[in-house]
Amino acid sequence: MIRTIAIVGGFLGAGKTTLLLTAARRLAARGYRVGLITNDQGADLVDTLLVEQADIPVTEVAGGCFCCRFPDLLVGLQRLIDAADPHIILAEPVGSCTDLIATVLRPLVSFYGEHYRLAPLTVLHDATRDLDAFAPDVHYLHDRQLAEAELILLNKCDLLPNDAAPPLAQLATDYPQAHLLATSAKSGVGVDGWLDIVLGQESRNPEALLIDYERYAQAEAALGWLNARGLVRADGAFGAAAWTEDLLTALAQACENAQASIAHIKALVTTPDATLKASIAQAASPIMWDLTNEQAQTISLEFTLNVRVNAPPQLLEQVVHQTLERVKPQPSARYYFTHFECFSPLPPQPTHRIETPVAPQMRLY
Repeated sequence: MIRTIAIVGGFLGAGKTTLLLTAARRLAARGYRVGLITNDQGADLVDTLLVEQADIPVTEVAGGCFCCRFPDLLVGLQRLIDAADPHIILAEPVGSCTDLIATVLRPLVSFYGEHYRLAPLTVLHDATRDLDAFAPDVHYLHDRQLAEAELILLNKCDLLPNDAAPPLAQLATDYPQAHLLATSAKSGVGVDGWLDIVLGQESRNPEALLIDYERYAQAEAALGWLNARGLVRADGAFGAAAWTEDLLTALAQACENAQASIAHIKALVTTPDATLKASIAQAASPIMWDLTNEQAQTISLEFTLNVRVNAPPQLLEQVVHQTLERVKPQPSARYYFTHFECFSPLPPQPTHRIETPVAPQMRLY
């Protein structure tokens, strides 16, 4: 069986995981078996835990982008095939990654084209995202992500104060190579139209992206990256949802006070009786809930926290420790980390980079 791989890129906080969860459910309703591959520079990824909660087959490539961990990507693909035998695999690269045509799609087609059909490269653009406070190299990274897209989804279009026509027109001017769609991963607007393209078209195998790898590396190095897992314990019961909201609100405010522009903050919280997941994509944004339970009371919880900001990792680590101390549910409450890593990503070093378009392979159906 030739399996379809749909790679969905885009900057941090653009809504990639929400889109893929919505897409997986809709594909399942059409009769397809679906698997997801998540990806991160570190371990303990909130997105992977969220997909597991949705009971969708998922595997994770950790420790670097698909391009730099290409052998691990192949292992992840095989693991999904062995576990779920999917017709379609939805793959979400790290939100700070680009140059995917030359380093991921083209190697898959070149070396494994008899096994996989590659859908057009999709890149999400957050209709509400303001990058003005980010470093110039981060702007460059974001531009290069959109410049190689075959499909650009203007996501979160339902949050725009007016219709999506003006930003779509601007994207069409700036990135004429891409087909454009307005979507809302949260409400499902535009998702079926995107899936029709994913199912019906293959990647055009376009020219490799023109990219300055030094600027690319500087963009990633400008980001502080925190993945943590821990426990909160108190003497009396407290509300898990209220604590989660307090944590994200206080983190966002602390980052703003420290002039650390937010790329995204995500938290997944589990108690003996409930699972909650919430996120903030930028300082001015409201908290978005994927899973919540206002009635959940507990004396202990486990949390997984992912934070990406435009700031040095030392500053980010300090902000997180101070914030967790500040939002303890009770004065006597305690928090503990069971895993903690805070860093800036290393310069990208792709396993493969194939600049020349690959000739289409003949297939026997």
